[in-house]
Amino acid sequence: MAAPKPCDRVWNGTRTVCGPQLLIPGLGKCGTNAIANYLALHPRVRLTNQSEVMFDPRDVSVSELVARHNPDVTPENEYVWIMKHPGLENRHASVLARRVRRAFPSASVALALCDPAQRAFRFFIYFLEHELRQHGQRVTFTKFAQVTLKRRYNATVEELYSSIVATRTDCVRLESASRLVSALRKDGYTIPPNWLLEDSWDPLGHGVCDPVVAKDSRLDRWVEDWLDGGYKVNTTLAVVYMESWPLHGREMVRRLLRVLRLPEGEYPWAQASVLFTQRVYDSEARRRYFKKGAPDMDIVRPLMHRQCSAMEGLLGERPPWCRQAHAEGAAARRQGEWAGRRRRGAAAVSE
Repeated sequence: MAAPKPCDRVWNGTRTVCGPQLLIPGLGKCGTNAIANYLALHPRVRLTNQSEVMFDPRDVSVSELVARHNPDVTPENEYVWIMKHPGLENRHASVLARRVRRAFPSASVALALCDPAQRAFRFFIYFLEHELRQHGQRVTFTKFAQVTLKRRYNATVEELYSSIVATRTDCVRLESASRLVSALRKDGYTIPPNWLLEDSWDPLGHGVCDPVVAKDSRLDRWVEDWLDGGYKVNTTLAVVYMESWPLHGREMVRRLLRVLRLPEGEYPWAQASVLFTQRVYDSEARRRYFKKGAPDMDIVRPLMHRQCSAMEGLLGERPPWCRQAHAEGAAARRQGEWAGRRRRGAAAVSE
């Protein structure tokens, strides 16, 4: 006889139901929706009616949260359910992990991670789209990029991004960038993200000029906080990488099913394998700019990739962006060695 499924029993006022079996606290713009949607293909997984549910026990009692969002999952049936809210990444994970574990001791956690060099740019495109929608019929994203920016200000979306997000370690905003942002704001645009204001640049003088980049440069600490909170890798904690879905989607799903203790044989692998390879973005702007990627930042390598060894030590594997950086670094070293040999050979010939 199969062991009973893990279930944090909660009385909802009329009967006993189960608490969530998987919680997804972030990261935003790193594929939290992908985790939920791929898991929802399993016949035993249920999602909440609301896409994002704030599940921090500090904000709402466990009984109220479960009574409001439980999708008819009880101890007697075979279903499990999951909740996600990427906004919880902004809470102190060291404290949040302990609160969540006390409230839902049987639940596991899934962390969605992605290339930290690209995440701030994804947020920028997301918030810029939102701002343009607030203007209603006045402008579309394409019109804003080609007419407002290009013709009126002789600028591109990437240049606007570089005017707001600190892409240089000297934390100096160029005068031309300040003029561009000021002109757009004078025209009534709230240039996003709204937390990247001039007075928030490098407040501690550490050479990290905005909070998004500062946070993403130490993703290892965020993961470590969840481990310190009592979760165990591939047992009660699954770490999934956005960049791994196209080539390693099957392995990512297996990790999630493992922590959910669900049978792999019931998962529709053929249907999912087709979806893994599809890069589906829900807007023209994201299809265009996510593919191109963020403008180059000179802070990427020293800040973003110094976490790679720490992540490998915590998780037993290097994130996909670290493997790429390692390969690029090795190629650069080999190229440098060959260049050095050519210089030495040329010097020997001249002597």
